[in-house]
Amino acid sequence: MKILVIGSFMMDLVARTPRAPLEGETIIGHSFSQFTGGKGANQAVAAARLGADVTMLGKVGEDSFGDAQIWSLKAAGINTNYIMRDSSASSGVGFITLEDNGKNRIIIIPGVNMLFTPTELDNKEGLISDADIIILQFEIPMETVCRAIDLGHKFNKTVILNPAPSARIDKNYLAKLDYLILNEIETRDFTGVSVVDDKSADVAGHKLLDMGCKNVVITMGDKGVLFLNNKEEYYVESIKVNAVDTTAAGDEFIGAFAYGLGNGFNHEQCTRFANAAAAISVTRMGAQPSLPIIDEVKKFITDNDIDVGGIKFEEDRSLK
Repeated sequence: MKILVIGSFMMDLVARTPRAPLEGETIIGHSFSQFTGGKGANQAVAAARLGADVTMLGKVGEDSFGDAQIWSLKAAGINTNYIMRDSSASSGVGFITLEDNGKNRIIIIPGVNMLFTPTELDNKEGLISDADIIILQFEIPMETVCRAIDLGHKFNKTVILNPAPSARIDKNYLAKLDYLILNEIETRDFTGVSVVDDKSADVAGHKLLDMGCKNVVITMGDKGVLFLNNKEEYYVESIKVNAVDTTAAGDEFIGAFAYGLGNGFNHEQCTRFANAAAAISVTRMGAQPSLPIIDEVKKFITDNDIDVGGIKFEEDRSLK
C-alpha cells in the first residue's frame, strides 16, 4: 500500500546534559549534535526504512536545513517530488535538551511548516486520491490538517492522526479518522484522564471511543502501549532496553504501525511490531538516525524472542 505523510520537517539541535537546568540556572552539558527530524519527516522515514512505499508532502525553507531534509528523505527511498520550498521563512528547527536518563524536553520553531495552507493541499489533492494510508500530525496549521482529514475521508482512505504537539481538534473530525495514536500527555489533554498505567489508559481510551474515534492507540513509553476499539483491546508491555534518547520513539511507532497496516497485519500484530521497532529507536541517538531498517527489527524480534502476534519470518526474510 502507498503511504502519504502530510506534515512537518524540523532540524533537531540537540544538547546532551546531565539534567535539565532549573529556572535561572546554567549548567555545563556533554555535547551538541544536529539531526534531521520533524514528526512528519520522522514518521515517513520510519515507514520507508521498513520497506513501505512512502511519499512526503510538506514545506522546507530555501536554506541548508531544507537541503539536508530532502537529502535525508531521498536516502530513505521516499518520494520527495512534492516537497515545497518557501523562501519567506526558515526551515523548522527543534531545540532538544536530552538528559542522561534518556528523557527529553523540546522547543520547536515551526518556520515554513506553518505556512502550508489548505489551498496548497487542495492543489495536491491527487496525491491523496492515489494514496492508501494518510499520516498526519499537528506541526503544520490546524486548518490544513483538518482539510487533509476531510480529503482522506472523501476518498475513503485510511487516515492516521498523531495529535502532537498536543492540541485539541474539533470532535467532528475524530469520527473521520481511522486511527488516533497519542501519548500520555496528549491523551490527558483530550480526555482529562491522567494516564499512569494500563488501567488509566483504558479509562481514557474508552472516553476517546465515546468521542467518536474508531481505533485508539495510547503509547506510554516504558509503561507499554494500549490498542482498543469497540471490539478489540490489547495491552502490550514495554520492551526493556537501555534507553539513551527517546526523541523519535513515538514517530517510529507510528511509521511501523502504518507499515503493518499496509502489509496486512491485524491490529494486535501492528501494535506488537511497532512496539518492538520503537524499542530499538530509543537505544540510539538522534531522531532519523535512530530509526531502524526492517532487517534490524526482524533480528531484534528473533534474538529477543519477542511476541509479535504470530507474524512469521519466511525463508526470503520478508514478513508475512
